[in-house]
Amino acid sequence: MNIPIVIAAYNRENTLFRLLLSIAKANYVTPVKLIISIDGGGSENVKIVARKFEWEFGPKEIIEHSENFGLRRHILLCGGLSKLYDGIILLEDDLYVSPWFYQYASAALKFYQYCSSICGISLYSYRYNETSMLPFIPLNDASNTFFMQVPCSWGQAWLKEHWDCFAKWYISNNDNFSDDVMLPGNIAFWPETSWKKYFFKYMIEKDLYFVYPFWSYTTNFGDKGQHHCGSNLFQVPIVLEKISKLVFKRFEESLIKYDAWCELLPECLNYLSNGVFNLNFSVDLHGTKRKENLPNEYVLTAKKSNSCIQTFGRQMLPVEMNIINKICGNDIYLTAIDQIKDYGNINDSIFERAIDITTQQYYYTMESFHHTLLNRALARNEEQRMEELERYKKLFERNQDLEQENLRRYQLELALRQSIKQLLTSMSWRVTSPLRWVARKINNIINQKDN
Repeated sequence: MNIPIVIAAYNRENTLFRLLLSIAKANYVTPVKLIISIDGGGSENVKIVARKFEWEFGPKEIIEHSENFGLRRHILLCGGLSKLYDGIILLEDDLYVSPWFYQYASAALKFYQYCSSICGISLYSYRYNETSMLPFIPLNDASNTFFMQVPCSWGQAWLKEHWDCFAKWYISNNDNFSDDVMLPGNIAFWPETSWKKYFFKYMIEKDLYFVYPFWSYTTNFGDKGQHHCGSNLFQVPIVLEKISKLVFKRFEESLIKYDAWCELLPECLNYLSNGVFNLNFSVDLHGTKRKENLPNEYVLTAKKSNSCIQTFGRQMLPVEMNIINKICGNDIYLTAIDQIKDYGNINDSIFERAIDITTQQYYYTMESFHHTLLNRALARNEEQRMEELERYKKLFERNQDLEQENLRRYQLELALRQSIKQLLTSMSWRVTSPLRWVARKINNIINQKDN
């Protein structure tokens, strides 16, 4: 197969240089063409790095676009290069590759080239679920691959036929479909600059899957760029030594297939559980699916329900193992759809889980758990401090009110004294004699009160 390496770059010369160094250290059996596609409007230093890089394993081509296409259009242009070859391996510039990435990609493309359910090969192996915002641990059936209805953007390979089918679909499906109920909640609101959002919908509509390696052949540095604020969240270990024999399992035979939410398919979970669920059910073990995404009458879910058929604990990793091994507990429910208390939305589900310390302890490492405890303690301390400040504020306001009331009374008494004094001095002795007697009595009473 004639499969060139295509690198998409824009304005990050340091990340491009790092990626080029990694592919230069990789192993190649036959000559391989390198294509560096540089979007217009970026740094001149990117072009300099691309031009100076010496590629010893085949021809090198640099495509310097004069127009700034943006991320989505640029990736689509790169993908379109597959029509000139048998396919391509596409790498964005914030990646780093395993020395054995090319052998794996070539072997996987060859093995799955006639499988109608496959639309691409991933070189990256997920360890983080972008939708549930939880660690992702794929089940392992002793083969080197599993399948997900999730497109990969961190190192992927397409055959010419794979890309051609997507390109034809894209012609009539390139609107910005915001909040599409077919998509996971977070992905539906991705910006229109994301090409991956469109490939997601294409895969769901056509019921297609990417092939994923159990061990990763690329990792993502998540460098700060035009469409990324910078994060090492997607760093994963990469394969360093050659795997003596790659074991690929046919799609039809595999039981490790995940949907767009990274949830194991119901038929796979039921088979691995020895067929104990004699009913049509959906899988929502992380509780992030909307009601529209649960097509069956029953569901295995982390969402609370009014009544349930069966319950499971949440102790084994990955989470599916609790169902497969029938771990006792009250964390996961097999229930009818209409018995779920509240579907809410993905943000509500994530927030509810984030404040549940038991759930945090299950999914995260001890270091992360300690970090969570620290933040909870800091938050609790801040909350107590704010409550104390509020209490002092109320006491201060109350004292202020008391001082105002005392001042008002003092002013009234002072006004009365002045009035009496004026009365005593302004009237004649004879006329005011009775009044002066009354005034003296009142004055004595006031003086007695002061004493």
